Amino acid sequence: IFIGFINGKLISALIVGIICFIGVSIMKMPYPMLITVIITVTDLIPIFGPYIGTIPCALLLLLYDPIKCVYFVLFIIALQMVEGNIISPKILGDSTGISAFWVVFAIVLGGGLFGIVGMLLSVPTFAVIHYILKRIFEHFLRKKNLPCDTSAYAGSGGLIIEEAKD
Repeated sequence: IFIGFINGKLISALIVGIICFIGVSIMKMPYPMLITVIITVTDLIPIFGPYIGTIPCALLLLLYDPIKCVYFVLFIIALQMVEGNIISPKILGDSTGISAFWVVFAIVLGGGLFGIVGMLLSVPTFAVIHYILKRIFEHFLRKKNLPCDTSAYAGSGGLIIEEAKD
């Protein structure tokens, strides 16, 4: 699960880097490769990493052209909204086996309780807890000869219709 999280984070950072390079190149910013590398590397830090990377890039652009700096900061804010709400939860959810909602929930909870370290470790920790609980519940369902597939319970209010009639 932890390796899946790392792979998912690397893929997410790579996607952000590609989008950043395309956006910076379209806006004709100076040093597009340097800016892209900084943003991509700092994107590996959940939630605040890209903003940490934005500061030195924005200062560099501020020295070159203040208007381009403003455009760059707005672009990074928009990019991070898309990455944080769509790209990263989807990729991390697929790579760790938990849904995008639980990825965001784990990051917010981990960050609130333990700061940046909590943000880094919350998704793999939550995925492990999710996996263990899933195995425990499946064990008890099998013990009672009930199906483990959640689709068997869809629309029945949690009861199996055939057994409820008996």
